[in-house]
Amino acid sequence: MNSHMAKTTKKTSAHLDKSQARFFADKSRVQVVCWHRQKGKDYTAAAKAVMSAMETGQTWYIVSLTQRQADETFDKCIKWAKVLKLILETHAQQSHTFTEHDESLDREFEWKARELRLPNGGKVVSLPGRNPNTLAGFTGNIILTEFALFPNGGYEHWAVLFPIITRGGYQVLAISTPRGRNTKFYELWNNPELYSVHTCDIQQSVFDEGFQLYDAKGKPFDQSTLVAKELAIAQFRKLYGDESKWPREYECKFTGDLEALVKYAQLQAACDLGRGKPFDWLRIDGDNASAIGWSPAWFKRDDLQGGRLELGWDVARTGHLASLWCNFARPMQPKQLRFLMLMHKTSFAQQRDIVRAAMRTGDRLAVGAGDATGMGMDSNETLKAEFGERRWLPINFGGRGKSDLGSIALTAFDGAGQGLPPMDGPAGFIAADLAAIQADRTGGQLRLDEGQNPLLPESHCDIAYSGMLALKAGSLTAPVPGIMLI
Repeated sequence: MNSHMAKTTKKTSAHLDKSQARFFADKSRVQVVCWHRQKGKDYTAAAKAVMSAMETGQTWYIVSLTQRQADETFDKCIKWAKVLKLILETHAQQSHTFTEHDESLDREFEWKARELRLPNGGKVVSLPGRNPNTLAGFTGNIILTEFALFPNGGYEHWAVLFPIITRGGYQVLAISTPRGRNTKFYELWNNPELYSVHTCDIQQSVFDEGFQLYDAKGKPFDQSTLVAKELAIAQFRKLYGDESKWPREYECKFTGDLEALVKYAQLQAACDLGRGKPFDWLRIDGDNASAIGWSPAWFKRDDLQGGRLELGWDVARTGHLASLWCNFARPMQPKQLRFLMLMHKTSFAQQRDIVRAAMRTGDRLAVGAGDATGMGMDSNETLKAEFGERRWLPINFGGRGKSDLGSIALTAFDGAGQGLPPMDGPAGFIAADLAAIQADRTGGQLRLDEGQNPLLPESHCDIAYSGMLALKAGSLTAPVPGIMLI
């Protein structure tokens, strides 16, 4: 390492805590990093990649399942390059577009590999790749981000990607928060005799490394004494509010085994049921519903005879998508997804107006269920008061709320009770959203874990949850004169 590099490393190391510094200095062939959430896994891995590429002229590949995740790590590399600009005469960015085929979803994905070029020929390249075979043939160092979330436990990716570092001097960094034990990440982590394993839970972070926690108002907890640190962790745990996931996300415990909630074969069967059936969908950004031609009459179609609409509304305002899923249900027949309204950064008032329009459609009284957790509570109380408890059902996602919805979805898709638009059509993102939900069935309780939709990155299973809510709404028995609901 030249003197400029040594000087810069010393300067930047002040930004690394003990665990980060140990990981940063590690030169082992395979490094396994299991840290709690927001500990700085990608931040430190980005520093390692940039420094190593500058020192050796080698290439580093960032491999992730989604463009978003790969870009986040890549952007941290750019920041580190700027920190080190004193010894960088020039650096440049490029991007290349690729297409890959995802076998599990039977879809083609287009993605962009971003490339950071350093003066000595070293490179850092982002390679979001759901299909490991797309990445075969490269040579260099690898960063596997959130490796525990890779499909099929990450075994197929490992089999293809490890040979990339066959030649001497290359490293592979497998970094993730823990998931189940049926993953390659757990296998690596559980073998410290062979691999270099780095583990850091929230206790070690707070007590030994000065990790600062913040309260509900964004103010730092008092962590000046041992007792204060214990209290800060306890209060932060309460603020997190999910006891089922706390051990995994913050204590680095491998709890449960995750697998797809709805299997691919079940999704395919649902899409076969929906092939050729009427289906309409629309996306609204902001409050531009009228500007793109939407009106309450959008829901009124001639084919809605002899059945009713069953609605599910997953509420969101700024970050995720709000989704209104409308099933058309007839007695003794599978439910069919008839309408889907996606709303991004749309006001609650506009969302409620759209829900009301759907509730007033059809020759039988429509029913609905909505996400009444947090920001959705007020809107759901308003709709319940307006339509009555036999037509609108608020659902709190806390406690057993999500697991109950998951059980309803399992029953519907296992029994061919739900039809979807075809996977190979323009609405294939709907099946992809359902495929992104993972289930943990250990301990006799069903727990759900959300992933990112590879076809619609703004959705983290928001569409899937609106579908589950619609299935739940199907249990409501609003009175309809002269017609018996089954």
